Amino acid sequence: MISGIRGKIYKLDLGKVFLDTGSVIYEIYISFKVFEQLKEKHPNEEIFLYIHHSISERTQKLFGFLEEQDKSMFELLKSLSGIGESTSIRILSFLTPHELLQIVKNQDKKKLEKIPKIRGKTSEKILFEIKQNIHKFQGFENLETSEENFTSEEELALLGLIQLGYDEKTAITQIQKIKSLKLSNASEIIREILKT
Repeated sequence: MISGIRGKIYKLDLGKVFLDTGSVIYEIYISFKVFEQLKEKHPNEEIFLYIHHSISERTQKLFGFLEEQDKSMFELLKSLSGIGESTSIRILSFLTPHELLQIVKNQDKKKLEKIPKIRGKTSEKILFEIKQNIHKFQGFENLETSEENFTSEEELALLGLIQLGYDEKTAITQIQKIKSLKLSNASEIIREILKT
């Protein structure tokens, strides 16, 4: 499985970037937000994309993100019933996690339908599925407003713990308890907490 790729932009299209690693050029699907950010990069500038490697019986696809939080959000969205990869990447093209959660809380169907190709039953399905799983998304919203001074790896560990079923307050407390261990990545933090 591919989890990240570092290289230079060989070609940039709306919805795709072709990344040259020196020996291989990878075709990677991206959101409109990532497309806009990559347009600002210098042609010879090396970039790094977090990758979701999608494998099915018929095909393989790579989805790229500049922020690991966006990758986690994409993976959570597409795991919900009836919300696939195309819809998930489209949502991330136009909304931040915080904006999406506000739309769901307000059941603001009209605002959600401003996203291209999200209409009628599709928007209703998105609102319903996220509302039913709102506890899994709460960590994304709180990361944007949190004053806990967590490192990026601690923030990812917080998201992971919430997705494992921890409530946010407990997860924050557990992470604070082991801060002194200075663990280097989210996986180590989660493993240490699960031991307790």
